[in-house]
Amino acid sequence: MDTNCPSDDATSSDLDLANYDTHGLCSKYKLRRHKYESEANVGCYEARLDWIRYIGPVEHFGGCNPINGNFSSLVLPLCKPERLRLVAYVLEYAFLYDDMVEHATDDLLSTNRHMKHEWDHVNPALGKTQIQAKIITQLTSMDKVCTQRVKDVWEEMLTTTLRDKDREFTSLEEYVDFRIVDGGTRFVEALLLFGMGTTLTEEEDRQLESVRKPCYTALSLANDYFSFDREYDEFQASSKSQSMTNFVWIHMKLHNVDVVTAKKMVKQAIWRYERRYLDLCAEYRREHISLSDHVDRYLRALAYQVSGNVVWSLNCPRYHPDRRYDPNAGLESSLTDKTYCQSTNLDLTYSNTYSAGNTCVYGAVATTLQHQRRESAGTTTTTGTNDDTIFEDISSQNSSRSACSNDHDLNQHCARDEASLPLLDDRHVRAPFEYIISLPSKSVRDAFIDALNVWLTVSESTVSRIKSLGGRLYSASLMLDDIEDGSSLRRSQLATHKVFGIAQTINSGCREILKAVNEASQLGVPSAIDITLEALDELHVGQSYDLYWTRHNNCPSKKEYLEMVDRKTGGLFRLLARLMIAASPHRHDTKLSSSIEALVSLVGVQFQIHDDYQNLRSAGYNHHKGFCEDLDEGKYSFPIIHALSSERQAQILRELLCLRRTPEGLSHEHKVLILERLEQAGSFQYTTDVLKQIQGRVDVQLTRLEHITGLDNWILRALLQRLEV
Repeated sequence: MDTNCPSDDATSSDLDLANYDTHGLCSKYKLRRHKYESEANVGCYEARLDWIRYIGPVEHFGGCNPINGNFSSLVLPLCKPERLRLVAYVLEYAFLYDDMVEHATDDLLSTNRHMKHEWDHVNPALGKTQIQAKIITQLTSMDKVCTQRVKDVWEEMLTTTLRDKDREFTSLEEYVDFRIVDGGTRFVEALLLFGMGTTLTEEEDRQLESVRKPCYTALSLANDYFSFDREYDEFQASSKSQSMTNFVWIHMKLHNVDVVTAKKMVKQAIWRYERRYLDLCAEYRREHISLSDHVDRYLRALAYQVSGNVVWSLNCPRYHPDRRYDPNAGLESSLTDKTYCQSTNLDLTYSNTYSAGNTCVYGAVATTLQHQRRESAGTTTTTGTNDDTIFEDISSQNSSRSACSNDHDLNQHCARDEASLPLLDDRHVRAPFEYIISLPSKSVRDAFIDALNVWLTVSESTVSRIKSLGGRLYSASLMLDDIEDGSSLRRSQLATHKVFGIAQTINSGCREILKAVNEASQLGVPSAIDITLEALDELHVGQSYDLYWTRHNNCPSKKEYLEMVDRKTGGLFRLLARLMIAASPHRHDTKLSSSIEALVSLVGVQFQIHDDYQNLRSAGYNHHKGFCEDLDEGKYSFPIIHALSSERQAQILRELLCLRRTPEGLSHEHKVLILERLEQAGSFQYTTDVLKQIQGRVDVQLTRLEHITGLDNWILRALLQRLEV
């Protein structure tokens, strides 16, 4: 066996499945339970504390089960101990999020109506963003490669659930395909791979898709089978829903049978899928005699999911109301049978050995919860909104017109009733702007505003307007920059001026700047217009130097470059930060304000240098903007400035860069040679070193702000993680 694949006994204990009444299911399967189940319990507990802190009260149960075992412990027994706490945290959040979607969120904050006044200042939308950012940050920090699969499947699951929440199914097959995604089986599989630290090749993934589908189906339908009684009771007690998303219910409706008969039919279906998975595994192993150890272990891990899920479902508080206790008290380890733990080598002792970076102490629960509630009650957060949907239509109409001639059309125009609509609307001036905002976007700007609002607690309406203002300025700057730089692509699509022409694009961009200033006047902040105009002036001054250096082949010094970046790239970040500060109830806290501005200035520099680096080194960037586009534009980016300061490489590099101004421009071969010279000059390594230095300073400043405010900012940490090298 490969050294990278430890034995199953290293993390879990083998249990006798015959000791459990599994309703005749998973009879050919083996059952294991993680030896470090305490880590899973702590992870669930921490997720609940964060939910209470950022979103509000929660009474629903998640993955904890002090009788048969924690969900993560039974379903993911091969998870690395040092990753188990984080995996359980993610799954607990997923359970709670699923409940929130299922109950349409309106009932979530009313579960403890007698305490509702304590949560008046908690905004669930920003709270969800905070927790999700924390999850992605910690997953990525631990294993960036495995995290990508988790992110992709999570997005697919959310899209499917929200889109098809009230869908009516006309066949069992249609429902099964939906349920595999909606039920989270692919998501748990992604966490299974993350927990084991295993990746599959594209070929392995493709070959195994048909093998694991019966496993996914068995898991999904088992969830429906065991959760049906609870869901059916809730359904009958509710007058809101006319249908249920459950395989038992689908059988009842399609086959016109009662509950007992439908459950028997579902159980038989589960049994068939369980057997089908084992048969396909055996067939796959026969066809792949030299099967790699990590794939063999992966197939076993999927099988453990099937048995573990059934055993967990037998008496978990989530499905069985009679098994419930205070879900937020962190009592799981104390409630678990100690004699049973001793006989199975199960460790329920809290340990920092396998900490995923969290600092929760497993105890003093009541005090902790009270502290979290007080902290939440004193914090106002704001919903994250999509600024691309907020733009107002402002139609302008001249109040007076010059004297008309005898021309019939002009006479008709002058004679129109003042209340009539103008013949010329703003569709043409809007078109270039609407085009660019339709292109794919990472929403960095909106996430940045939400991150600042964790500390500044600006009202929702003001945050929405600041996002709209920032969106207008950012889009206008992109349209104008692409013209000034001669760029043909933007986000792998044609640049705006390549579609609408230079003149229309300039006209549209200038109009959006005016509308942004108008938005500033409506913020209700006396200094908003001054802040906006000052920032616009800084942006244009910074851009002027970038353009001047490019036009005149004048390489700036590093100091000049950094000042230009601070004005140009950092200018928009600083504008948004200053508007948020000015609109904040904490605007008189000079320590907070100055610390935020210092952080924002660092982030602006980090963002631009990272962009310079990616432009020359990233295959993804080349896809979106073209191969080494900065070289075509004649820009003096950070790596080039460093290389030109090297006497050994400067002369040849200057000669190559001069070719940018010729009609032929730089060929692919020229660009490759320039990249080789940059490599030889150590410019890429130098840029990486500088980015790491800035990254360290940013982290120090961010930690300082979190200490000042007493609030962790996971949204900002997730955003900054994108800039790490």
